[in-house]
Amino acid sequence: MRRIAAVFLMAAALTACGKSDTKTYSDSKGNNVTVSNGGNGGDSHMTFTGANGEKAEFNTGANAKMPPNLPLYPGANVTASFSGQGKDGAGGMVAFHAKAAPAEIIAFYKQKAEASGMAQTAMMDMGGSSTYVAANEKENRTVSVTVTKAGDGTDAQITWGSK
Repeated sequence: MRRIAAVFLMAAALTACGKSDTKTYSDSKGNNVTVSNGGNGGDSHMTFTGANGEKAEFNTGANAKMPPNLPLYPGANVTASFSGQGKDGAGGMVAFHAKAAPAEIIAFYKQKAEASGMAQTAMMDMGGSSTYVAANEKENRTVSVTVTKAGDGTDAQITWGSK
């Protein structure tokens, strides 16, 4: 746990310094952490790679990794994202803000999900927030889109997984 905390502190320092840089840290078990920063308000990226090849990635800015056939909403400003992959599947989450109505973002992802062979499994409206969930059970793929009206647009979170 101390090693992870130290890596996060180094990543924070690297991001805060405003310089474009990439560093890789390794341990004796073959685990690696690579941290990169675009500098001067640029994108930051951190990849954890286990000795067995499994990966987890954390990003800010436009580095968001989206699943195939589900692009980032046009004009979206990514606020955070992470993705991971391993022998049992892959998945991730992207949070963003877009100058669009919540219903427009839901409609966009509903159309994209259905075009990629997914079917709606749930739609919920909960006092200011809405969530759309779709899946393709044959291909073991799921997506969840949650939107909330926020200021001049909408805050959204896209979560997906596949096996």
